[in-house]
Amino acid sequence: MATIDDVSKLANVSRATVSRVLTGTRGVRDESREAVLRAVEELNYRPSFAAQNLASQTSSYVGLVIPAYETGISHALLPLLSQAVKSLNKSLLVQYVHSEAEQQPTIEDLQHQCVAVVVLGKKSQLNASNLIAFDEYSLEGSATQGYNYAFATESACRYMLGKGHRNIALLIDNQQDEASKQMLEGYRNVLQNYSLPFNRQLLVAANNNVEQGLITLINSFTKYTAIITKRDCYAAEAMRLLREFNIAVPQEVSLISLEDSPLASLLYPPLTCIAYPLEQLLDICVQRIRLLINGRPIYIPEGQTVTGRLVARGSVADIS
Repeated sequence: MATIDDVSKLANVSRATVSRVLTGTRGVRDESREAVLRAVEELNYRPSFAAQNLASQTSSYVGLVIPAYETGISHALLPLLSQAVKSLNKSLLVQYVHSEAEQQPTIEDLQHQCVAVVVLGKKSQLNASNLIAFDEYSLEGSATQGYNYAFATESACRYMLGKGHRNIALLIDNQQDEASKQMLEGYRNVLQNYSLPFNRQLLVAANNNVEQGLITLINSFTKYTAIITKRDCYAAEAMRLLREFNIAVPQEVSLISLEDSPLASLLYPPLTCIAYPLEQLLDICVQRIRLLINGRPIYIPEGQTVTGRLVARGSVADIS
């Protein structure tokens, strides 16, 4: 589905010019108006009326779209965001989606009902003015106003190295996921800085079947004494499988996660984490919602990222 940015690029004019043409505002040159109308027809563009709701401030709702697999973060986020939205005299509408194909129509539906729509997880291709990515960790390939997964992975690696670990496995979502790409970048940076070789067998992708990925690692006969995981649930699954294979945690294999959901402290041993900066990201998100409610555009400073903090528990052994 075409967006206003697609029309802007094809017509070689600004988004503001496209908006003025579509709303019938004066002050647009004839050639620019004709270029926009041609682009609209060619792309079969249908403008969203969410912006009109925003301008008139008639909506009493803020939408939240959550991928069904994001259970750890969403469990902690929902009550906090709901309370913050209530303080802005709005109500939170929550929708869960089970696939990327389901995400876009869900967002479009909420945009007609809500002053702002917050998206958790992978950002939609839509570029509407009232769409907010909760964790803007990837914007055209660069970390922007979001959790810095590269730095978090570097921190986890350095912590493990400080405990004497030299063979560290990395468990990511998949190799196409932007956050996972950042994790791999941070992982490679630390290995290079410590003059350690990169072993592809120590890179494990969950690919929607974390159990199979971990079993492949366990059966590979590759030496490893530590695993860094993106999610707490991956670490929990690793603990279960390692015990089934009579591998002791943390005495033989240490574990650290980049999340720190409520699950982390309930595991045995309790999971060491580079904590996901939920409260900082929530503050940024609420600031953006407030701007939209006040009819002001969202400004996203480039290059500003949010880092997590180390929460040391019992899942990492010192083998130095």
